[in-house]
Amino acid sequence: MASRVFIVALLSFAVSVGLAPVTALADVWTCVQEDGSYLFTDRGDAYCRRIVEKDKDRDRAKEAPIGVVKEGPSPASAAPTAGNVQAPASVPAKPVKVPPAFRTVIHRVPVLMVNQLSAQQESQGFYMANRGEVALVDLAVSHVASGTGPEVSTDSHFGGNMDVSLRAAVSAAAKAVGYDPRFLRVRLSVKTSILQSGLYIDGPSAGAVLAVGVASALLGDQIRPEVCMSGTIDENLDVGPVGGLEEKIKGCRRFNYREMVVPSAQTSMDLALKGKGSDITITEVSTLDAAYQTATGQSLRIVTLP
Repeated sequence: MASRVFIVALLSFAVSVGLAPVTALADVWTCVQEDGSYLFTDRGDAYCRRIVEKDKDRDRAKEAPIGVVKEGPSPASAAPTAGNVQAPASVPAKPVKVPPAFRTVIHRVPVLMVNQLSAQQESQGFYMANRGEVALVDLAVSHVASGTGPEVSTDSHFGGNMDVSLRAAVSAAAKAVGYDPRFLRVRLSVKTSILQSGLYIDGPSAGAVLAVGVASALLGDQIRPEVCMSGTIDENLDVGPVGGLEEKIKGCRRFNYREMVVPSAQTSMDLALKGKGSDITITEVSTLDAAYQTATGQSLRIVTLP
């Protein structure tokens, strides 16, 4: 502590009599204090600046008047340390803009499936004439006023892959219409009947129709009842390929759908031939925007914020 007092006194003397800065025999640092003043000391910490270096750069030291800091943090911007340096004023968090609330919307959307026989059933010669199946599922979309979402859930009729697909659909739809997903609650469920009590749905191929369902709930559009759809969805809002399309086309036709939306990444010629001359139209899409326009007849657009 004695050495520190000596350096402070020496420097004060040099300034008071108008002498040039004195080159001390030890390093000299200037540090910012709580009241905005500077302390000259023989050692520094993170927010001090060395203004005189022992036996080095003497010419540079003469050019820098004592008490003037040319570099380093200013008193107002200095970050807090374990010592006595003034902490910066806290920056207020940017307020979250709450998107408009809306009443809960429930869309009943068709999810296309391909029924699979177990290995034991196949070995026993079981045969399934109609493997393509359409399950009508309830997609409920509501507002979370607290902004703690997105709250995404499925009931016991859905597997883990379907849950992941729904989350991807919610994210894609929110991004497409400019709605903060933190204010969304989305639940997928099936109202069972005796015939559907053993229903189990899994896989990613319903991602596109679920994204269309969430977006249409936010925009207030209706999904055309004659349209079914199969395709995955990703964070870039692209509709990707799926399997079992031949069986799914048969399923849509059997349940009297007039148009089926499929990914353009599928084999176009095969799909065209399967749909040609029948009572179902095959429409290929590559983006959520195109899928939405086909399914609703409306353009995908940004939600108007207050």
